[in-house]
Amino acid sequence: MKPLLGLFGQPFFIVFGRYLNSPNLNVATWICGYSSRSSLLKSFAMHDQGSDVVQRFSSSQFRLAVAILAQSAAVSLLSPSIAVADETQLVETVVHLASTQEQASPSDLPLEESTLATSQSVENAISDNPDADSQAEVPSEAIVLSSQCDCCTTKCCTKADKQSATKAMKSAYAGVFYANNFSYLCDPCYTGPSFCGESLKNMRTRFGTISLGGETRFRYQDERNFRGPNGLTGNDDSFLLFRQRFYADWKMTDDVRIYGEILDANSSGENFQPLIIEENDFDILNLFVDLKLFECGDTSLIARIGRQEMLYSAQRTISPLDWANTRRTFEGVRALYKNNDLSLDAFWTRPVRVNPKGEDRSDEKEDFFGAYATMKKAGGGSVAAYYLGYNSDNVSANPILNRDFTFHTVGGRTDGKTSGGMLYDFEGAYQFGKNNNGTDHSAGFVTLGLGRKLDCRNFQPTVWAWYDYASGEKNFADVSIGDNGYHHLFPLAHKYNGFMDLFGRRNLHDLSTQVITPITDKVNVLVWYHYLMLAENTLPYNLAMIPYNLGGVPAQDRELGHEIDVLFNINLSPRDNVLLGYSHFFGGDYYDPAGIGPANGDKDADFFYAQFQTRY
Repeated sequence: MKPLLGLFGQPFFIVFGRYLNSPNLNVATWICGYSSRSSLLKSFAMHDQGSDVVQRFSSSQFRLAVAILAQSAAVSLLSPSIAVADETQLVETVVHLASTQEQASPSDLPLEESTLATSQSVENAISDNPDADSQAEVPSEAIVLSSQCDCCTTKCCTKADKQSATKAMKSAYAGVFYANNFSYLCDPCYTGPSFCGESLKNMRTRFGTISLGGETRFRYQDERNFRGPNGLTGNDDSFLLFRQRFYADWKMTDDVRIYGEILDANSSGENFQPLIIEENDFDILNLFVDLKLFECGDTSLIARIGRQEMLYSAQRTISPLDWANTRRTFEGVRALYKNNDLSLDAFWTRPVRVNPKGEDRSDEKEDFFGAYATMKKAGGGSVAAYYLGYNSDNVSANPILNRDFTFHTVGGRTDGKTSGGMLYDFEGAYQFGKNNNGTDHSAGFVTLGLGRKLDCRNFQPTVWAWYDYASGEKNFADVSIGDNGYHHLFPLAHKYNGFMDLFGRRNLHDLSTQVITPITDKVNVLVWYHYLMLAENTLPYNLAMIPYNLGGVPAQDRELGHEIDVLFNINLSPRDNVLLGYSHFFGGDYYDPAGIGPANGDKDADFFYAQFQTRY
């Protein structure tokens, strides 16, 4: 198997060298750990050195993509037993779900990247496939690590040891890459498949331990009647999104760490202007230093300084926004305290604004700060409490876009499973401060979710019922980005109120029901129905908290409509994933008056997407 994987894997890393303008970067053998093919390396390195690598979707990117697809297909075809329904993949799909990989992280990292990356209850519902681990098992009898194993002096691996190592392999990639954990590579009980790029993980040098890796993602989207940021627009479009991430993790000592990550995001084939979340030519996503200030047993305190993504709990308030092609990041400082099952983060940051063709910079007129505490293993689940402050001095002459406000949010969340098998996920927050017109701000949101896994004859579906509420501005004349409605801060909005992203979490009621079930070892399906209504008779808001349909009149009816989402998650391997999704929106009575919605009067919309993602 390894010679074939090397044949497919080497072109990727050769093209990777050209992509970084280093045509002599002959590293394929080292990275993949396979035999050298110098003539192949030479022909790739010398071919077409003058090509343009800064096009919107350059020829180098295309060749890079083809090479990665080839090696990924090889891994998938040659290792079918390990390509099971991986819990981490579908969780990010729905969270994106990205492809949904927010799993355990190294012990020196904060809890928010380890156990709180996704909703535990939703994750369980999506990923609880009883056959997943068994499909990837090595032989059940205990094995030894040498021909003369003595369990008194050498390590002997039991079935549980091997299952644990396989589980660690599946969950190696986290929702933020600086929380990745490749400790399974040093586990003698791991006897599973090899993946291209593993030779670049946990490399020990005289200067410390270094890990290199990345991700490549393609997504085709077809949008009917809603292209643009503001709900139903009457515009149709179809296009291809491409995203490339590379990271370097350097642990200089036990107390000092430097992490860097770059991102390149492009779109092609669209008829309309790309959205701000779709394009970002080569820019820095993460670049920070970790300083371990204190450690004693299970207690530690880390200071993190620099540009950094943040991800907390179920991502309803803070998220790196993986569904977006560009992702979200911040600049500032964090203090990360952990004591056994308790974690406490305090931070002061500024949001980094995407400049698609230039350098991304932090917004000096905005401050985002707060504290997030989490206790895992609290009863049947976890408990979180947080305070988040958001101050903006971005004054605009346009009152709708004026961001001259100060909001303070105090909230909490609990999720888990009862002794009777009931799944639950409850979260809520109260928000206060000053609106952009100087009036007092008073708002809030509530999420209530109950679920249960059913044991049917042919399927084992998990069924959820959800209710989401977010308060809105009551006065039509005062609607704006800084009005008296609840501001959702920096969430993964795509996850919760419909995959079509027609409405933000503001001035909204959302009653929904969800069914998730595995249909084969490799395929899971999710069906999610939403009934959406306005909380106040004013306007809906987009995902940037900007009200739209301003040319119309206050809502004559609160019924926004119905949305149904269908998503297939296909796990080719623990490193390669395909998403196929379709959504349809049925417009409600809110759109009946003239001046609201598309000029053509069409109140329905359709969304289809197909995504391939590989990590290495």
